[in-house]
Amino acid sequence: MPSVFTADVLVVGAGTSGSYLAWRLAQAGLRVLVLEKRALDDLGQHIDIFHMDAVRFAEFDVPLPQGDEVEHLAETGLMWSPDLQVKQEIRYPFYVMHKPLFHRRLHDYVRDSGGEIVESARITGVIVEDGRLVGVRGERDGARADTAFEARAPLVIDASGIKAEVRTLLPDYFGLENDRIRDEDRLFVCLEYREGTGGGAYPTGSNFYPFHKAFWNLGPGEEVILGIGQPGSYDYAWQQHRQWREEYFGDPGRVVRRCQGTVPFRRSPFSLVGDGFLAVGDAAYQNKPFSGEGVTSGFAACQIAAEVTIAALAAGEPSRAALWPYNARYFRGQGSKFAAGLAQLPATAELSRGDVDWLFHHGLIFTQRDFEALNQHYEIPMGLGETVSMGLKMVGGVLGGGFSAASLRRLLAVSGLAGKIKQHYQQYPEEPAGLAEWERAARELWG
Repeated sequence: MPSVFTADVLVVGAGTSGSYLAWRLAQAGLRVLVLEKRALDDLGQHIDIFHMDAVRFAEFDVPLPQGDEVEHLAETGLMWSPDLQVKQEIRYPFYVMHKPLFHRRLHDYVRDSGGEIVESARITGVIVEDGRLVGVRGERDGARADTAFEARAPLVIDASGIKAEVRTLLPDYFGLENDRIRDEDRLFVCLEYREGTGGGAYPTGSNFYPFHKAFWNLGPGEEVILGIGQPGSYDYAWQQHRQWREEYFGDPGRVVRRCQGTVPFRRSPFSLVGDGFLAVGDAAYQNKPFSGEGVTSGFAACQIAAEVTIAALAAGEPSRAALWPYNARYFRGQGSKFAAGLAQLPATAELSRGDVDWLFHHGLIFTQRDFEALNQHYEIPMGLGETVSMGLKMVGGVLGGGFSAASLRRLLAVSGLAGKIKQHYQQYPEEPAGLAEWERAARELWG
């Protein structure tokens, strides 16, 4: 017979979103069980270093990092044009941190609040009874019969990352998109840790090269991280990494290690809830489209999810209708901004080197104000006058031969589309009954 776990809330995935949400729910007095398929000490090891905006700790009520968890506090960064003739200083402090240690801190918060975490617990199936999700089946440390388990709870939360291991197992009749992410909907991130790059010949601090989707950032100790994010495959991303690095820096210092990972680059499912089910973080594709970072954007969704979950369980049952406010609040807020960004950013990313240089030299799009606004507000606020002025400057660039007419047409087209998509998401239906019509219109816009 399999082992049986029971709880008020079952969270699948002990990464940042799963642990943060489990902590908040346990603080509210709920019996929370977290299942993680990997050993807890392995979480975050493949990347190690990550960045977290300094302002987000207070926003999400997370204590500041201390001791070995934090390497640096970067107060500013530089954004470079492809020809390296223009650099924009970005004044936006962020912590350079060790992700494995940050995970361990969140796990301690869960346990200290009364939650339980079970590691090396792989999900193999879902338990659906009378049309609602009531738990999962799985195995611990292998496939032997005595390692099988069931975990049951009124609410199951999928925080399992990009593979969405619960959502993708739900039956079609459940009313949720259950497709797995495709390679063409991911960015492949390749990082190279190097040492011995001091002495003034190479960049210092944090540096971003938007044309290449690449960066030279602070790493642990005296190391630096040369990273890139590209579509397609790891092979293609590493090829682009090498070309960018050799063009600008040659072969600086010594390679300490290389690592890689993927992040979603696609819209969220149109609904993130079902009877007894809710999704957060990368399992819901909630990472920032302009950077790929998903820790703090996942926390933002988790704050909403915690409030809605606590209210639904207090009312007696986390039905689809009771959980629906999570959908409405998320998609009308952060979700609408991210949807607009996903519609608009590919056209910017496909600009030619000459176009990007021209924009840098003329203070358009790639500006200090724009990137600081993206980091702070997840969008670039722009009034009608500013929009008209930018458009006239680009028309002048086309007439003068510095900017491509095709690029201008593409930017204008996607800008209009992004505005329509954002407005549509801000009108996300209040009730589940309105989803079908809203989704039909959304699919037309995305199509």
